[in-house]
Amino acid sequence: MGGHIMNTLSRAFLSVHRKKGKSIVLFMVLLVVSTFVLVGLSIKYSADTAAQELRHSLGGSFGLVVDKSKSENFIASENQSSGVQYVGAPLDDSVIEEVLKTPNIESYNASQIGEAILTNANGEYLELVKTNNQYDDDETLLHTVTSEMNTDSEKSMFFSKGTFQITEGRHILPTDENVVLISKELAGLNNLEVGDQIWLQSSQEKTSSPFSIVGIYEIKEPQLNAGLVPPPSLYQNRIFIDDSNGESGEYQRLEFYVKDPAQLSNTIESAKENANIAWDDFAVETADEEYQRTAAPLENMSALVSSLLTCLIIGSALVLSLILSLWIKGRIHETGILLAMGYRKTQIFLQHFAEVMMIAVLAFGISFFAGQVVADVTGDLLLQNVSAQTETIASDTASSLEVEITVRNFAAVCGIGTLVVAFSVGMSNIPVFRLQPKEILSKMS
Repeated sequence: MGGHIMNTLSRAFLSVHRKKGKSIVLFMVLLVVSTFVLVGLSIKYSADTAAQELRHSLGGSFGLVVDKSKSENFIASENQSSGVQYVGAPLDDSVIEEVLKTPNIESYNASQIGEAILTNANGEYLELVKTNNQYDDDETLLHTVTSEMNTDSEKSMFFSKGTFQITEGRHILPTDENVVLISKELAGLNNLEVGDQIWLQSSQEKTSSPFSIVGIYEIKEPQLNAGLVPPPSLYQNRIFIDDSNGESGEYQRLEFYVKDPAQLSNTIESAKENANIAWDDFAVETADEEYQRTAAPLENMSALVSSLLTCLIIGSALVLSLILSLWIKGRIHETGILLAMGYRKTQIFLQHFAEVMMIAVLAFGISFFAGQVVADVTGDLLLQNVSAQTETIASDTASSLEVEITVRNFAAVCGIGTLVVAFSVGMSNIPVFRLQPKEILSKMS
């Protein structure tokens, strides 16, 4: 067996060495094809990696709120002369626990909006920001602020969308208790800084509780029509507190953040399969607009490169088959003699395959180095095109991409190239192998 293999390899080497012109042509074809396939794979890998990182950085989420269109869940309140009371399924911790069982969800934020009165340790009202004097006669409004309770204040819409930004201290964390964020203006009016304490009295209770200031925020996007709104509705008079002081254990909104926004719809559908959640009482609101707007160009580039790679591989297989068919037709005399001498068709196929692979191995090796040169030019052109189509965050991601020729991609090219060579050699040998030795010899004469 070993002798047959060595004999086959020896004949293959002699054939390549003897037909230098054809070997050089085949080498150039294989070098060009393998180089561009290697570059294409590298660009696709870089684009896929960048798209994955971009998806994670942009994020995606869906919110659960009480469905206000379900009128049967709202009845007249018994404790108030006017207003309604919600009697549907509560949006509470049990809902959070059930939804978090869904794959692809990595975190959440529970929020509740309320009102509070701010005082110092002596029970004196803190001074609030006001823009006009029309509410001076309403003592309640003059001393009331809007309080937003969050599990994680960084995930509040005001911070996630850049309306507010922490400039001193830090955000509220899920593990915090009795902490608060206040605006820079409110802190300045009352000579407050990070580490100080203020007292909060909710609209439902008469007792006050101390809260430590852990962060101070600045307003980055001015409030529209701020001069017309009452003090509690001003951005400057909005405070953020942790969720350790929830009175009812219920929330106005639950926001769930997914690991991959591309799977947001599937994640929501998977969550809805949980029968322990009263989905009929809640409305689902998705938030992946930024991802949909900015990630598409990178994903389109990956799809384009995949299509080009497929066309390149198929085209190279056809071109290589054509070249080898012409080559083998010129060797019909040799093939006929080998068949007449008792060589099997598989042995002849292996010889032809070995001949091409001897040339291909050299072409593949050089393509590893040539690929980096081509990648620098081709990659820059493609990434410039992507950057021109994307928003700022996606452009930053695209411009930071580096198309590297890795060993992993090189190994893939070698594997693909070997399969293409085997296919091409097989296709080119079919017309000859269909003939019997006598038919081949008769054609020769």
